Amino acid sequence: MADIIEGPVTCVIDGDTFEMQVTHVGNNEHEYYDSERIRIANINAPELGTMQGLIARDKLEKILLDRVVRCTVQTRDDYGRIVACVEY
Repeated sequence: MADIIEGPVTCVIDGDTFEMQVTHVGNNEHEYYDSERIRIANINAPELGTMQGLIARDKLEKILLDRVVRCTVQTRDDYGRIVACVEY
């Protein structure tokens, strides 16, 4: 069974990455920090340095910023981000 973490989104980094405050951790196999950077699984948004990247970031910000999300953790990537499916 996959780990699940929940909490409010505090910052949107780009079109597929955000930071969240972890306020609820269930019976998980792994430890989590109070604040985690999340990469949304199966999404590959345009790079932030492009117009499409800016649009993608702005759209994700309108959807997620300050909302409580539930993340089903898949893994951590090479940059230490959690890769997860996200529900809001």
